[in-house]
Amino acid sequence: MRLRGALTGAVLLALAAPVVAVAFPAWVRIPIIKAHKATDPPEASVFSHFAHNQYQCSACHPTVFPQARKGFTHDDLDAGRFCATCHDNKTAFSVDTPGVRCATCHHK
Repeated sequence: MRLRGALTGAVLLALAAPVVAVAFPAWVRIPIIKAHKATDPPEASVFSHFAHNQYQCSACHPTVFPQARKGFTHDDLDAGRFCATCHDNKTAFSVDTPGVRCATCHHK
C-alpha cells in the first residue's frame, strides 16, 4: 500500500510539473504607456522570469506587480516603483548604474 501511495504521488508530481512550467511566460514585454522620444529606444522593456528565478512568485506578485501586464515609465522607476523596488542600486543594478545601457532592458 505504501508503494502504491508513493507511486501515485510521483505520477501526480510528474503530471503537475509541465503545468507549473507553463503557468507564466518566460518573457513579458512591458506595455508602452507614454510615447518614446526620438532619442529613446523604440522597443518596450522586457522582463525575464527566468533571469529572476531565484525569487518566489509572491516576492513580486501581487505587491510589486499585478499579475497582469501593466505599463510604467522611468518616472515610476525614479520613484522606486515596479522594477526599481529591487533595481535600486543596492539590491540590484538600477537604470543609473554606470555601464547599464538602454538595451539592458529595452530589447527585442
